[in-house]
Amino acid sequence: MKLFRYIVAAAIAVLMLLPAVSADGAQKKKKKKANENTMEWYYELEAYAAPYKGSCDIKVWSYGRDIVTARDQAMKNAVHGVIFRGIPANATKRINSLPPLVEDIMSEQNNKAFFDAFFKDGGPYLRYAIKTLPDGNDDILRYDRKNYKVGVVVTVQYEDLRKALEQQGVISSLTSGFAK
Repeated sequence: MKLFRYIVAAAIAVLMLLPAVSADGAQKKKKKKANENTMEWYYELEAYAAPYKGSCDIKVWSYGRDIVTARDQAMKNAVHGVIFRGIPANATKRINSLPPLVEDIMSEQNNKAFFDAFFKDGGPYLRYAIKTLPDGNDDILRYDRKNYKVGVVVTVQYEDLRKALEQQGVISSLTSGFAK
C-alpha cells in the first residue's frame, strides 16, 4: 500500500512539472524569435522628448509574437538605434534629430565581436538604457494575426554611451581632430 502511494505521488509530481517544462520551452522559443528580429534590427524609433543633460527619451516600436518579449527587446533596440541610426526629428513635439554615434556604416561589421558581446541578453547595453514608463503605459498594437507592435519609452544615456564607444575605439573622440 505504501509503495502504491509513493508511485501515485511521484506520478502527480511529474504531471505537475510537465506544463512548466512545456511553458518554459515555449518562452525560450518566443525569446529566440525576438532575438532573431532584434538581430535583423526590426524596429522603429521616434523622438519622445528633447535631449536633456546627455540623455534622450525615445519611443521604440518593437515587433514580436509576444508582448512581453517585444517589450524586453525595446531597450536593446533603443541603444542600437542611437548608435547606428540616430534619432529622427519629431515635428509635432518640435524636437530636432540627433545623428548616429557611429557614422561609418561598416563599423558594425568591423567591430562585430565587440557589438555581439555588447548586445547579448543582459549585456553592457543595459547600462545605457532605462525604461521610463511602467509597463501599463506601453502602446500595444496588433500588427498582424500573430505579431504585436509594442511602443516603449526608453531613456538612453547618449553621452555616456558615446564615451564608452570612444574608450573601446569604436568611434573617434570629439577632441581627436584638434592639435595638441
